Amino acid sequence: MSVPISKISSFNMSLLWFGTAVSIAEILTGTLLAPLGIVQGICAVVLGHFIGGAVLFIAGFIGADRNCSSAESVNLFFGRFGSTVFSLLNIVQLIGWITIMLIIGSEAVNRITDGLWQLPPHTFIWTSILGLMPCIWIFFKGGCIDKINRLIMACLFMASLWLAFNSLFGENISSAISPQDSNMNFGLAVELSVVMCLSWMPVISDYTHRAQNKIKGTFCAAAAYCFGSSLMYIIGLGSAVHFQTNDICDIFALSGLGVIALIVILLSTITTNFVAINSASLCFNHLVNRASVKITFILICFLSIVMAYFISMQQYENFLYFIGAIFAPLFAVLFSEFFLLRNTFGKINMDKIVIKNCLLWLIGFIIYEYLIDYTTFIGITFPVMLGIAICNFIVSQLLSQKLICVKKF
Repeated sequence: MSVPISKISSFNMSLLWFGTAVSIAEILTGTLLAPLGIVQGICAVVLGHFIGGAVLFIAGFIGADRNCSSAESVNLFFGRFGSTVFSLLNIVQLIGWITIMLIIGSEAVNRITDGLWQLPPHTFIWTSILGLMPCIWIFFKGGCIDKINRLIMACLFMASLWLAFNSLFGENISSAISPQDSNMNFGLAVELSVVMCLSWMPVISDYTHRAQNKIKGTFCAAAAYCFGSSLMYIIGLGSAVHFQTNDICDIFALSGLGVIALIVILLSTITTNFVAINSASLCFNHLVNRASVKITFILICFLSIVMAYFISMQQYENFLYFIGAIFAPLFAVLFSEFFLLRNTFGKINMDKIVIKNCLLWLIGFIIYEYLIDYTTFIGITFPVMLGIAICNFIVSQLLSQKLICVKKF
């Protein structure tokens, strides 16, 4: 007898996804938009999150409607091979986020401890501590972790509001009116807002398929995340303009929060990474059934520590674009199959490769990477997704909507 899956109310779904948006990563990305100035920066954030939120909602609705997780929904339209590639890329993305959070956390701790107690930098030590702490958490019960995570998110949210207060009422607010000289343009700023939403598309169906109300629950999840993420972006943008730096470590060091900033950064880095490491471990376990989740968890921790020590944060912006290049065309194919072609294959294509869809995914990835330097005022994600969806519709019509499948070798 199967155990019924607990349902999530729309209100709890909103809280869950708003809490997900309250992150240092969102604040950091918001600082990259500072060269546009406050007015253009906020417009880019709002437009980008509107586009990204719409895409996030559609991705979540498919999972809710078909009552399946993200990996299962990809399996429906790309076969087992496509689902495997999707899972591997999702693991790469998650490890990338873990590494970035370790770099930010260790550097911020170095800056703050230097300002408070004039301690010399110990990057490797702080990176190791932040990277290994989640390993201890895997032995705690889930309820305890959830409570700690909510408390830390609340603390980070309060610290973010303090940064917002400084940005609004600080002495340098007049410098926020006009854009500064930079390579950043409005289209790229929109794209940086969109890709943060795209990074959650591989995850959202894992929750929306448990929603009590499919449409309302999915809408609440997407809307709550976009509202919270937009708020974090704007706080990062305003703080960067106010403190005249887009270095998130300097911003926290100059915020006047002192020891509070140190504690918030330490704990938020650990809790955020715990969620990402756990998701990556479960995703790997989905690929390799015999793999131990706890052993995989620990191995990912060590891998992330090594990567954080050698990788530069200068690659952060390129990492975000890489996420867009991977997931934008994939979900464009998925959306067009579900809504335009009305294909709901069920389990008919399990263990098979859908050649057409996989090729369109690859073509979309190449087009995205090629056009990123020629972005439009609405970014590149929406045009690429629209183009791939139209191509999929036309090709399917030419093939009389008969999917080309080959048996798995």
